[in-house]
Amino acid sequence: MCECTSLDFANYWSKRIKNLVSRKFPFPVIIMQKLLTIVVPVFKVEKYIDKCLGSLVLDDRALMEQLEVIIVNDGTPDCSAEMSREYVKRYPGTFRQIDKENGGHGSAWNVGLKEATGKYLKFLDADDWLSNLDRLLQDLVGCDADIIFNPFNNVDSFENSIETVDTPIPCGTTNLPDQWGVNNVNFWGVTYKTNILRPLYPLFAEGVFFDDYILTWAPLVYGRTSIAFDYVVYNYLIGRPGQSMAVPKQRHVAISYVKCLENYEVIRARIDSLQLPYEIMKQIDFIISGYASIVFAHMLFLPCSEAKVRMKDLWIRYISAYPYKSKLEKRYQMMPFAIFYAVELFRMKVLLR
Repeated sequence: MCECTSLDFANYWSKRIKNLVSRKFPFPVIIMQKLLTIVVPVFKVEKYIDKCLGSLVLDDRALMEQLEVIIVNDGTPDCSAEMSREYVKRYPGTFRQIDKENGGHGSAWNVGLKEATGKYLKFLDADDWLSNLDRLLQDLVGCDADIIFNPFNNVDSFENSIETVDTPIPCGTTNLPDQWGVNNVNFWGVTYKTNILRPLYPLFAEGVFFDDYILTWAPLVYGRTSIAFDYVVYNYLIGRPGQSMAVPKQRHVAISYVKCLENYEVIRARIDSLQLPYEIMKQIDFIISGYASIVFAHMLFLPCSEAKVRMKDLWIRYISAYPYKSKLEKRYQMMPFAIFYAVELFRMKVLLR
């Protein structure tokens, strides 16, 4: 059981952020050789890897020469890495594989972000696959927008259904969406100009779930222009056993949310010196506060004393000033914590029946 106090948390955050902020953003010198880099982390995906990588092989070899696929073997114990290495052998001008010790999904994405030589960058999980890649490459040839939106498919393996999610802005427009960070800016539907993300390296939290959430606001730091196309590129598979969204270890999930928020705060502190426009910083802070609200709810999966300290800390630093309080947060205000905690655990047990 945790016996720490809010003062302990304040001192911890002060020292942690001071130490990490003192490091400057590294800017790896990379010569851009390709039009598009696709980063594919590989870990225990031998049932899916052929479909994923096969979707990146194009009939038009001239077009394929403009594509780079970085496969990051995250220390997988199964045959996935051997299977993916076959694509490197067959298509050495497009596919390359980086082998590393297991560090989690975010660590693999960080490697890909650092190594990419494409003008544009797309992240692809190895249990998902792409469509219309040739069309995307053709559209990128004459494109200079910072952010590219496409519709994407949610492919539900349980329901055997497909839902197409549209772009957050009308096709052909060049403004960033007003509701960026709220609606449809998941990485599944986005292709990024590499130079708007690389200056933030290392961007992703490592060894946690939900490391991709930072892409709901990180592109706002350097991204200023966007465009939307009307065809699906990404197919997102829902319901695969072992998928982070399906993992039932609730304490691990709760701590992952906390560590992702820590990563947000480190990156947020490190961009203070950039003197970004006020409206951009206001939007970033609003998105981070909204994420803190999600973290707040998941603290109920922790033991009571630890949940009390963490929820109080989140309340003071984020939730109290956040204008869109949830019903849970309103109940938190109204009750002594021990009663609130007991009531909410009971509510969760009833809802999970």
